[in-house]
Amino acid sequence: MAMKKDTHGVRGRRPARGPGRPAAVDGDTDGGGPRERLLDAATLLFSRHGVAGTPIKAIAAEAGVTPALVHYYFRDRDQLLDAVVDERLQPLVEQVFPSMPTETGAAASGAAPARGPGPDVVTMMTGLAAQLIRVAAATPWLPGLWIREIVGAEGQLRERVVQRIALRRGALVTGVIAAARERGELNPALEPALVMVSLIGLTLLPLATTHIWRGLPGAEAIDTDTLVRHVSALLSRGLAPG
Repeated sequence: MAMKKDTHGVRGRRPARGPGRPAAVDGDTDGGGPRERLLDAATLLFSRHGVAGTPIKAIAAEAGVTPALVHYYFRDRDQLLDAVVDERLQPLVEQVFPSMPTETGAAASGAAPARGPGPDVVTMMTGLAAQLIRVAAATPWLPGLWIREIVGAEGQLRERVVQRIALRRGALVTGVIAAARERGELNPALEPALVMVSLIGLTLLPLATTHIWRGLPGAEAIDTDTLVRHVSALLSRGLAPG
């Protein structure tokens, strides 16, 4: 009697790789696989050298893989940049804006804000600044990436960040600020559209330029908590109605 052919494969044997699948990818089943290492490496090198100054082979070397594996996961540089914004920057933004209040929830839905008392905007903005400082201080590559690829004239991440992150978040903050100013709760000299820009400058610029001001008299002892207190004082007094 002929034995039936085992169509399910040998127990314990890993399935054969598909055509074109590199051997190193087979173990990439969790968050610590080659793709995650490549994204971490790319983000770090972009923050140090900029996108234009970072060749694919440098990303591969930093991640400990071959250049072919970079192309396996990311068909071109645009797809890699998309992943950096979506999978490295966006999660940080979610940490900074976890539960930001809106004008009775209307701003988030696009509806007209309701009349009546709104959120405590001074507390909201100082809390937002403090959280941004703490997240950025815990993510050493963020200030450098912000300077090189978002603020810089040749920044290759700027449009992606503006379209996918900044416009929606900025509109939300601007709407809350404008409504609070109209109610007389904020300094009437404030320009709502510039408040978030000012906040980002107050928080990320000091962290991106530590190597410059750290040598100033008295600056060697400045830490994250000191920066949070400093920025909170500037914001709370600048936002107050006077």
